[in-house]
Amino acid sequence: MALLKLIRWPNLLMIVFVQYLIRFMITESLDIPHVLNHLQYFYGVLCSISLAAAGYVINDILDVSVDEHNKPQRVTVGKAFPDSVAWQIYFGLNILALFTGYLVAKAAGMPGLWMLPLIAIALLYFYSVDLKKRAIIGNVLVSLLTALPVALVALFDLVPAVTDENRDIVRAAVEVVSAYALFAFWSNFIREMIKDAEDYQGDARHGYRTLAVILGPRQVRYVIIILILVMLSFTGFYDVYLFASDHVSAIYIMLFVNLPLLYLIYLVIKSKTPADFKKASTLTKIIMLTGILSMVIFTLVLKFNW
Repeated sequence: MALLKLIRWPNLLMIVFVQYLIRFMITESLDIPHVLNHLQYFYGVLCSISLAAAGYVINDILDVSVDEHNKPQRVTVGKAFPDSVAWQIYFGLNILALFTGYLVAKAAGMPGLWMLPLIAIALLYFYSVDLKKRAIIGNVLVSLLTALPVALVALFDLVPAVTDENRDIVRAAVEVVSAYALFAFWSNFIREMIKDAEDYQGDARHGYRTLAVILGPRQVRYVIIILILVMLSFTGFYDVYLFASDHVSAIYIMLFVNLPLLYLIYLVIKSKTPADFKKASTLTKIIMLTGILSMVIFTLVLKFNW
């Protein structure tokens, strides 16, 4: 149980769910050409969750004192696990990520891209050591790495399948997957900013220079609201554009993405305590999930002409 807590198993399940949702609801349901068989695709998923789990472990190893203030109930390193065991788990997960990443890159005909997991490992390490303590750059980095599993589907499974005959359909699928990767990045960026506001007191005590520490939790709310409005402007415009041709998908986006975003703005405006920001963070995570789930609605509309 402590191990599952250490590697944030609900977040890993989310990665698995999203990657297989893309595989079954876009690639296979819509007969999009692809190059990876089911075993090779599983290696890609395993690489993604190994990288993410290793990132959580190294973050906990290097951030025990801050977590004891911000999230004492989450601390496992030094309690359930001695530091030495946590380091062994970290290195084991990274070795697994490198091995499975190489297998996927080779299967996709792009063996040179085995370096991507290595780069991700290095970035996650530097994030945990230093970058998470800095304003904006740490938030951007972890949000990019959150979107990476979605983007890798297009890179390793779809792009190598392009031929002159199927170029248009594969390009359309890559654009769709890229749009979901962008959605994952921006929504996670919002959530990271909210989490910084939630953790403001502990971060300030330990010398962090996050935007919430620099501006204060009250002022950083305005930055968060601007970020939400940027997302809402895109999803709202797309919703209006979509309504003319696809009422079902447009209504779904309105009810489960745009209206929750408006409510998120309200929650952020009202947030004053860490518990308030925690509620906003949880809602942001739900919006990420409902946004990703829209691919199910889009696929069903396309297949059954709803």
